[in-house]
Amino acid sequence: MKIAYTTTFNAEDVHNWSGTPFHMAQALAEDGDSLVYIGSLKRKLPPFFKIKQAWQHYLAGQRESPRFNITAAKYYSAQVNQQLGRHDVDAIVSPLINPIAYLDTKQPIILWTDALYASLLGFYPPFNYHSAKTILQGNEITAACLSRCRLAIFSSDWAAHSAIELYGASRDKVKVVPFGANIDSHPHFTEIQNIVKHRATDKIKLLFLAKSWERKGGDVVLAVAKALYEAGYPVELSIAGYYPPKLNPIPPYVKCLGFISKHSAEGKEKIRQILADTHFLFVPSRAEAYGIVFCEANAFAVPCLTSYVGGISTIVKDNINGMTFGLDASVKSYCDYIVNMMQNRPRYEAMAMASYNEFIERLNWRAAAKAVKKMIAEKV
Repeated sequence: MKIAYTTTFNAEDVHNWSGTPFHMAQALAEDGDSLVYIGSLKRKLPPFFKIKQAWQHYLAGQRESPRFNITAAKYYSAQVNQQLGRHDVDAIVSPLINPIAYLDTKQPIILWTDALYASLLGFYPPFNYHSAKTILQGNEITAACLSRCRLAIFSSDWAAHSAIELYGASRDKVKVVPFGANIDSHPHFTEIQNIVKHRATDKIKLLFLAKSWERKGGDVVLAVAKALYEAGYPVELSIAGYYPPKLNPIPPYVKCLGFISKHSAEGKEKIRQILADTHFLFVPSRAEAYGIVFCEANAFAVPCLTSYVGGISTIVKDNINGMTFGLDASVKSYCDYIVNMMQNRPRYEAMAMASYNEFIERLNWRAAAKAVKKMIAEKV
């Protein structure tokens, strides 16, 4: 099967969108299937757009988004259509809405993404200030895309439900296939067994791995670590990806590791070592469309403590590969769960191994692409 894979940016660059389109494309191209990349695409906006954008921001404190603009979307789709004329492909796949929203072609169009516009409004902070015009166009572009797709595949049940409930998409075309971990390699089973067995027994090791402190619930993580420490438990919280604000001096139970690049050999090895030593990934997000980091933690047999919001519950299954908590969960409820798990070592190790199994069975790109390609084959 030959697939055209289209994005507005260069999907062969692993730095774009945290590497998700890169790993998705790589997986789709496995097992003898070929992939044609269409992108980067040029953006075309209406006349005087930037002037209107600046005026809207000054006048009403609202954002006129170029990403959700019909003129731009139509121009993207026109470029895809033009490039398709040079290739004989069986299907078109995109993790983005814009390149395929106004694409009219005989081949089946497949969207494979993590969220739709309406579900992000009032959920992700940057979407709180969109202008009425942007909201109108964002919803129109999304509806146009869903109407043209033969398949609308989502990484979570939350996103799939939004397609049906908010946009009236046909249940027959809406599917759920979780994204995989954005990693090049992972430990094999016997190595994982050894890693889990050698995790500390005299300390509770928590990891906050994220760039966004507020949205990812960094303050909650810090409060839980403080409560555990003050209650006399030997806790160690590692914070990677972000330096916490106003943390001066750094408490004795906190290790600030700063930003670690996943794209350098040194950075990859450092992250591998941190995950190998960690008991729990602790990222209680306030808003999350999916959460690739939870898949990556499971690849190293690290259970996840997080929130029951957005698409997270498709990844983290309670008491299997972690635990999800309500947004109003108390610090005590987190502490009680952590302490109870750590005081029952066999139970903790069983959850760690179950986390690894979740990664092997469904939270890796190979398994995801295999499921999607089977769906596409039925539509070709």
